[in-house]
Amino acid sequence: MEDRFLRYIPLFQGLPEEQVKRLAESGRYKNFKSGELIAGEEEKVKALFLVVWGKVKIFRGSEKEQTIYLFGPGELFCLTSLADEPFPASAMALDDTRVLVLPSDMLEDMAKREPSLLFNMLITLIRRLKESMHLIELLSLKEIPQRLASFLLHSLALQGGGDVLALTISQRELAKILGTTPETLSRVLKKMGSDGMIAVKGRSIRMRDRAALERLSEGTGYPHGSQQNILT
Repeated sequence: MEDRFLRYIPLFQGLPEEQVKRLAESGRYKNFKSGELIAGEEEKVKALFLVVWGKVKIFRGSEKEQTIYLFGPGELFCLTSLADEPFPASAMALDDTRVLVLPSDMLEDMAKREPSLLFNMLITLIRRLKESMHLIELLSLKEIPQRLASFLLHSLALQGGGDVLALTISQRELAKILGTTPETLSRVLKKMGSDGMIAVKGRSIRMRDRAALERLSEGTGYPHGSQQNILT
C-alpha cells in the first residue's frame, strides 16, 4: 500500500511524512475469503489491522453469536494488541477482504515519540467506547422493535442523515447485531412496514415516519398493537 493512503486514516493524521512512510513499509498485506477467521477470541495478536477493502465483523460466542462491530475500508481493529492484551472477541471477513497488518511494537514505539499518534489513539478508543455503550443500552434495556428503531436512527445519523439507509450486511447479520433471530427480525420489519414507519426493498430501508420511529426507539409504546405480538 502506498503511504498516501495511510495519510487519510484518522489514527495517523498529524504524523510526519517519514513516519507515515515507515508505517507503510513495515506493513504486510493479507487476503481473506468471505467467512474466513482473521483472529480468534483470546488469541495473542501482535498487530493492528487496517481494512483495505472488504468488510470485517467482530463478534463473540459460537452457538449464540453476537456481532459487536462492523469495519469497512479505512477502519482499524484489534487495538488491544497495543496493550499486549489477548483479543477479547473474534474477527471474521464478511466479504472477500484485504487487510494491512501493522506490527504493534512499531506503533507502540512511534506513539511514545509522536504525541499526535497517542492523541489519535485516545480519540479512537473514546469513539469505540461510545459505540459499545450504545450497543449495551440497545441489548439490555430495549425490546426487539425498540432495538431495530434505535439501530436505524443511529445508522442514519452516522451516514449523515437522509431518509434511506442502505444496509451493507444481510438481515441475518443484522439479527446478530440486535441479539435476535432472523425470523423475529423479519416479523418486526414487516410489522413496522405495515404500520407505515418504514419501507423495505432488498437492503434498502426508507424511513417513512421518523417521528414514529423515534417514539418507538424511546420506548413510549408500539403503535397499533403490542410488541409481544411480534415476539411470539
